[in-house]
Amino acid sequence: MMEMVSVRVKEVEGLDSFRDLLKENRSGVIRELLDEGKKMKALQLFREKKVSIGLGAKLAGVTLSEFFDLLAEYNISHHLTLEDAKASMETARKVL
Repeated sequence: MMEMVSVRVKEVEGLDSFRDLLKENRSGVIRELLDEGKKMKALQLFREKKVSIGLGAKLAGVTLSEFFDLLAEYNISHHLTLEDAKASMETARKVL
């Protein structure tokens, strides 16, 4: 279930530049930046070994497979076995 949050954004530096470049309204730009920010933060936390791969995927809002793709895209090594990944997903299900 998705929770709706209303936030009034007066001025975020650079937001209008993104809006003009992407040809989207401010809301769309903000949503896209938040989605990308979640992914980048989850990758950073995984790289710093602060979250498991399963929890990283959950925080990023993507499937485990998509998170593996992101790790490869950003050249981040996972050093995991299949069993490790399954255990991480089970932990993420319990935590979130």
